[in-house]
Amino acid sequence: MLVLTRGLPLHHVGGMESVAWDLCRALTAHAEVGVLTTGVPGRPERCALEGVDVHALAGTAPGRYSRAWWRASRSALAAELARGGVGGVLSVSAAAHSALDLPARAGARLVLQAHGTSVAELTSKLTSRRVRPVLTSVRNVSGLLRDVRAYRRFDDVVAVGPAVAASLTAPPLGRLVAMPPVHVLANGVDTTAFRPDPAAAAAARRELALPPGAPVLLVAGRLHPQKRVDRSLRCLAALDGEAHLVLAGDGPQERELRALAGELGVAHRVRFLGAVARERLPALTAAADASLLTSQWREGLPMAVLESLACGTPVVAARTTAPVDGAGEAVRRVDAGDPGALAAAVRSVLAAGRSPRSLLPARYELRGVAAAYARLLTGAP
Repeated sequence: MLVLTRGLPLHHVGGMESVAWDLCRALTAHAEVGVLTTGVPGRPERCALEGVDVHALAGTAPGRYSRAWWRASRSALAAELARGGVGGVLSVSAAAHSALDLPARAGARLVLQAHGTSVAELTSKLTSRRVRPVLTSVRNVSGLLRDVRAYRRFDDVVAVGPAVAASLTAPPLGRLVAMPPVHVLANGVDTTAFRPDPAAAAAARRELALPPGAPVLLVAGRLHPQKRVDRSLRCLAALDGEAHLVLAGDGPQERELRALAGELGVAHRVRFLGAVARERLPALTAAADASLLTSQWREGLPMAVLESLACGTPVVAARTTAPVDGAGEAVRRVDAGDPGALAAAVRSVLAAGRSPRSLLPARYELRGVAAAYARLLTGAP
């Protein structure tokens, strides 16, 4: 099996990167797995990691689509197919789009992993009421035209959640494209890493100098305007003075958010951790009493939500975040733009307490998700 992705945790610790790598590792239980990805500074062009053959294409910008990537990925995929033995090719988002018209597929099945659509992103931008997203929405119009040409070339499309599947099959895409079969497969969580772990949680709280017994809220993700982390800070200010907020991630809004924490008088109750290594996230997540996701944009089904549930940590998320089937009250979806509603939901979750057991429904566990991908990539029933 061959996976094409522009990013892995080797490039940047993010949701899509982690999803891609976890899936690659899990697929090794079913077949040999290779990855074509962008350049990784400080690492050899080819290496074997955790049973996966990683080929970082020389001359490509790390973690980004570029003309060099489109040329190099097409050439590398053509070479792999010519050698034979590739049963299936998985394109993480648009990573394989430049190679879809290769004349010789050598019987390899092509599967797209869709994390969203240009239609959904365009809608989010136009309804954001923010000038910059609206001005950049023209890119999504061109992306829509690209998608219309690309989708029909795949054998199967995997949507990472029901909202993505609906966007793929409903108008306008559903009318513009002779869409291949669309399957809903959630991002899978490695529950050997993300699990309730009281010892690791206690160590993480000591490391962050959090007061014993203090309620701890966690935001794991980029400090980017679309994530509206400012809402989480304002929520903290509305809670009693014992609660603390941990921000695990970096991004362009960090300086602005630090200033806001000072203005709100909560800077002493906020821990800005910057970029966090993936192996550190399970302990931080297990240490929290609740996770927050206050994005104003439509979110498919973020890994931060699923990983939090796996650690027994309940979630308060914006209504723009897709629901987690089977999670029940472990995920409270509210109007995150309403400060009162957000604070009330967090108080309710904190009063109920975290769980000593995983809250993650079984359908989101990585092993089963990988097995379903393997069936699609090999054409097995």
